[in-house]
Amino acid sequence: MSNPIRNNFSADFENALPCVYDVMTKETISLNPHDSVADAVHLMLVRHVDYLLVIEAAGQIMGSVSYSDLLPMLERSQAKEVTDVMKCNPVTVSYNTHLSLALSTMLANGVDCLPVLADDGAFCGVLTSADLLKSCQAYLESEK
Repeated sequence: MSNPIRNNFSADFENALPCVYDVMTKETISLNPHDSVADAVHLMLVRHVDYLLVIEAAGQIMGSVSYSDLLPMLERSQAKEVTDVMKCNPVTVSYNTHLSLALSTMLANGVDCLPVLADDGAFCGVLTSADLLKSCQAYLESEK
């Protein structure tokens, strides 16, 4: 259920800092729309992740599922497929977006996770609040 990483980024971008691509999680885990809620819970527990993206067969992002989306449904045992609990049309960010703009986007939309898109609109990773904290930690440690 992992998505292939697109490596079609320009050399110019790789020299530019700091952008989303520099800190995003490139190896991501995703679900298809017909996966069960049990599949989502299992993946989150086994892979130690808080977010999963729901990707349709054509590779387009349909939505996202977080542990906080699943908890109320698990208590009521109503949801069968991830499409029953996912948030549709998640806010996305481009791989070459400056980190400050990505952070502003996260704060403005009240999300802790942004799917990352390549120039062609293909999904290529995810930026989480944990990625941003790790980047901040690395920066602070380099200043010592």
